Amino acid sequence: MPDLLHQKRAAYAARLQESLDRLITKLSALEEVERLSLVGSYARGRADLFTDLDILVIMRTELSWPERLCQLYGLLALPVDLDLFCYTPEEFAALRERPFLKNLLQKEVVLYERKAP
Repeated sequence: MPDLLHQKRAAYAARLQESLDRLITKLSALEEVERLSLVGSYARGRADLFTDLDILVIMRTELSWPERLCQLYGLLALPVDLDLFCYTPEEFAALRERPFLKNLLQKEVVLYERKAP
């Protein structure tokens, strides 16, 4: 039984990494995406069967909060649980000192950042 659990954990950890790689590839290809960051438990090194991917996305868009999340979730369709936090650069600047974002940013791992022209 312990071997089966170990195998499931290893398989899920691999699925998390594959999902993260796919997410980076897909979202960094979008012209409007300026920055992607990993936050949450996976950013802190946790990769067990209860771990999800928590991703902070900064993108230029006129879409409303629900519309942009719908667009991104639909594009990604990952085989692991995913929580997206998607802000425009202006929203992010205005909210980054609030407790929720401040907490997320404590262990942030920047995955992608668009270079300024």
